[in-house]
Amino acid sequence: MNNYVLHGYGESVASNVVRLALSEKQISFDYNLVYLESKGDHLKDDYKKLNPKTLIPTLVVNNKPIPESIDIMKFIDNEHPNQGISLFPANKDEEFDRLLDYLFLDDKKELGETFGTTGGGISVPVLGKLLSKRSFFAVLWDYLKNHGTSKRKPIFVMVRLFSGPPPGLYKKMMTFLAKHLVYTENYLNHGKKYIYGDEYTAADCLLTPLLHRVNEMRFHGVFDGTEFPNLSKYWDTISSRPSYKKGIIDYETGEWKPVLEDLYGNGPNTYNDLLWSEIEKIK
Repeated sequence: MNNYVLHGYGESVASNVVRLALSEKQISFDYNLVYLESKGDHLKDDYKKLNPKTLIPTLVVNNKPIPESIDIMKFIDNEHPNQGISLFPANKDEEFDRLLDYLFLDDKKELGETFGTTGGGISVPVLGKLLSKRSFFAVLWDYLKNHGTSKRKPIFVMVRLFSGPPPGLYKKMMTFLAKHLVYTENYLNHGKKYIYGDEYTAADCLLTPLLHRVNEMRFHGVFDGTEFPNLSKYWDTISSRPSYKKGIIDYETGEWKPVLEDLYGNGPNTYNDLLWSEIEKIK
């Protein structure tokens, strides 16, 4: 019998993907919490041995690490074909693969290029505050020396330097987010229950944490049914699945909520109006 140990972080989009998949497959696992910006656990030698890219999550199966969320989903689906749902449907086609590519947080792509990479971009205000719990020189040393993904090194250093988004970055993210929300709303015109069809799949495991992040970052009005009726209906459906609470909500570390309250109080994201003006330009 396989022994599963998942190394992840509660508010990580990619970690949420895998925990959703494990929940949907009804697979039990041990969990190792890896703190990111506030402590830099992912940059320490013991974790870097498991995942040289220093990204999360990593699933360790019988002492063998599997580092990418899509690869992890493929593995557990193949290992447990008759348990839980089928993450990769037998009738999947090239469109399914394109959808996964669009929703995957691919470290080789630029921030905002796909919906998957935009999830990281809109998180930057919180990441900056968490990074600021450590000295600038500690962050500079850790990321330049130990981070395994070259494209991300200068981004995190700049975010720490400004204690948030560098000038102009977040405005650019609003343009990208608007484009991806409109695209996803139109994609859901197919009228099916889930993003790929009437069955929950790996594509939903990827999309659910992205929409959770949109909601989490206080972008108001996206899911109220007014402007994005398809997205609102889809959000109601996926957020009511038991896996949403079991895979996402139950693993929150508590680090993000006070930061979000400090940034936005009880109101919307300070860039909420800009997001909607960008949406109106596209629609």
